[in-house]
Amino acid sequence: MNVILLHHDSQQRSELAAQLREGGLDVQPVTSSDDLLAAVACGAAGAVVTDLDVPGVHEGMELLSQCRAIDPQLSLIALCARNDAATAVEAVHRGACDVLTRERLPRLVLACRQALRAREIALQARGGTDAAEDDDAEGAEAGIPSIQAMLRGNHPAIARLRQTLLRLARIETDVLVKAETGCGKEVVARCLHDFGPRRNKRFVAINCGAIPENIFESELFGHEAGAFTGAAKRRIGKLEHAAGGTVFLDEIESMPMSMQVKLLRALQQRTIERVGGNEPIRLTCRVVAATKDDLLALARTGRFRMDLYYRINVIELDMPPLRERRGDIPLLAESFAREAMRRHGVPVTDLVPDFVCRLMARDWPGNVRELRNAVERHVLGMPEHRGMADEPATQSLPQLVASFERMVIEQCLRMCGGSVTRASEALSVPRKTLYDKLTRFSVDPATFRSEVPVSYAVPGDTACSLMQ
Repeated sequence: MNVILLHHDSQQRSELAAQLREGGLDVQPVTSSDDLLAAVACGAAGAVVTDLDVPGVHEGMELLSQCRAIDPQLSLIALCARNDAATAVEAVHRGACDVLTRERLPRLVLACRQALRAREIALQARGGTDAAEDDDAEGAEAGIPSIQAMLRGNHPAIARLRQTLLRLARIETDVLVKAETGCGKEVVARCLHDFGPRRNKRFVAINCGAIPENIFESELFGHEAGAFTGAAKRRIGKLEHAAGGTVFLDEIESMPMSMQVKLLRALQQRTIERVGGNEPIRLTCRVVAATKDDLLALARTGRFRMDLYYRINVIELDMPPLRERRGDIPLLAESFAREAMRRHGVPVTDLVPDFVCRLMARDWPGNVRELRNAVERHVLGMPEHRGMADEPATQSLPQLVASFERMVIEQCLRMCGGSVTRASEALSVPRKTLYDKLTRFSVDPATFRSEVPVSYAVPGDTACSLMQ
């Protein structure tokens, strides 16, 4: 993919083009805004580097808007001779992903590489968007909640995971989900099932650590009558029961070694035999395995079969722990609180900021499951868990303030449908101040424009005091 470069000064344009070529990038220098827009319109641009200091700064700003109007997913890098915060904020508002002053020009190659990578990801996502949206819509028609409702969160890793799941749901390959305890591995497996063509078949969850070893084979493959003492009649196993659907093997690292070789053979040949039987039965279910451990490390120490690891690890999905996406805690807490209030017949109210701040200060070793339990105890008026009350904050005060401030801004943008103007009015801060904070926290208002506004309460005096 090309980097389209526009600069009003011919010598500077040549020097920048040489810098990019030395960095291993393909560059197409252009001499006018018309040439730049033509290159963008024909799809030749992987990224755009444009000078804001063309005659009249507003013309340079307008050029950013025109590029973004032609291709909303195009990565734009703006060059500015002056180190002016207002100009940088306006450029970001117009669609620039980075603004480089003269002092920052040495990082132009790195900025372009990042922009091209973002472009590549955007094009890949665009290729699967239509099919993914169709699956989401079909799921809604079948009475299945949207994937945003099933897998909540605004963290980039969660947003990417949702998009990946919608694409993988249409593919038949087996998947390995790796995450800490309580992150929601079964939710991921459910999404793969519910948003794909298998949604009308069975979803069968198996906890490999909860089945005694002496009955594991029978549970998985079934048995014929008389196969062993007590087998009075034929029994259909979990894999056969899930015909055409999905089998979720949770805690697969706990599966007995003797069973791993049998599961491997079943996955490779896509046939099974019931215990005590000789008739091969075709395996038509999809297998989603999940683990909290490093299976490769276990395999290297002989505690997990290496061949099974490579068989189930066709596609590996990683979920970040809750402590790595603290910004999602207020959204998750509000959602869990409303669910608990409806379930227990408690009047629906908003969570108080003080409680939310305490939630955000914790590391949550039990992740989303532990957070849900803590919120439900709070809704029922029960004392907070001793660990939550006594555990010291793992973030500094500035970090906690920044996390809470970002949470308030995101909630307000969500409530305002992504409108920065309405959000700035709701928060009683100037638009420029809000744009500064959006840049600082890497929050893109566009991500909230497709969401249905929700009735999150923006904490009044506390929020406004943080914004000043």
